[in-house]
Amino acid sequence: MKIRSKLIITAAVAILTAMTLTGCATKEEKEKAAKFQSEAENYMAGNNYEAATASMKKALEQNPKDKDLQAAAEKLKKKAEKMSGYTKTMQAAISAIEADDAQTLNNLQISKEGKELMELIGNEGSYLYFPNGGNSGKGIGFYSFPNCTCDQWYYGDYTEGSREGNGIWYFVNNNTDDGSLYKEVYTGQWSGDKPNGTGHQLIASGENIYTNQDYQVIDGLFDGNYPINDTLADGTAVTGNYTLTKGKYVVITDEELTANSFAIPEQPHLAISFLYDVTGAIRSCTMVYAENVTEGVSHFR
Repeated sequence: MKIRSKLIITAAVAILTAMTLTGCATKEEKEKAAKFQSEAENYMAGNNYEAATASMKKALEQNPKDKDLQAAAEKLKKKAEKMSGYTKTMQAAISAIEADDAQTLNNLQISKEGKELMELIGNEGSYLYFPNGGNSGKGIGFYSFPNCTCDQWYYGDYTEGSREGNGIWYFVNNNTDDGSLYKEVYTGQWSGDKPNGTGHQLIASGENIYTNQDYQVIDGLFDGNYPINDTLADGTAVTGNYTLTKGKYVVITDEELTANSFAIPEQPHLAISFLYDVTGAIRSCTMVYAENVTEGVSHFR
């Protein structure tokens, strides 16, 4: 009996020794390697090649002799070398947007790395980056549009690559007449890959702020009734209201204009609103012409 047990133990030791010498992985090591490889693939799906490389290294440590794993690691290495610049660009963009640093974001766009990213996505495309891998959760996207030099950023919540939840839509450039920095920033709710719900829009150029207001949004278009607080050229404070229905100003008829002593424009027109002074008297009326009647988040309007 003792001889039999000794033979079994000796055989087991011999097998383990052979596995060690040949580099064969145990079942547990193979399972760990598969887990790390799956983790690496998840990071690659989110364009996080730094994290993917780290996970693949752990996989190889568990099963270094696996030919398929070696091939996958080599393929990842080559891809990571090519994509590392894009990863750094997206990480820098996250920091700039979190800090609302439009100047840094613009510098990033016009840098060599930013231009390479624009070339990568082409005239109509996007590049998404997820720090935690995959294509859901917190991420950042860089988007381009046909016949438009208005490449824009989104930083926020995603579900399977679609913008869902809360996020920031950011556009910035310095192609202004006076060279000042122009930016449009929408911060709010998203669903169906579009702004939907409540949000806030800021439009500014240099020190001048043109819009700084909360909105209700339907598929990127502003909707609802909004107050006006303005000052006329003579210093008179005026208040009023205007209505938007899916981004379009509610029409004020020619009869209403005539009844309030306003001339009817010869061009097609929609009236934004009447402005009132503190006594309730109408002081002015602003016209919006047919080609400029839709208001909403930049590139959704």
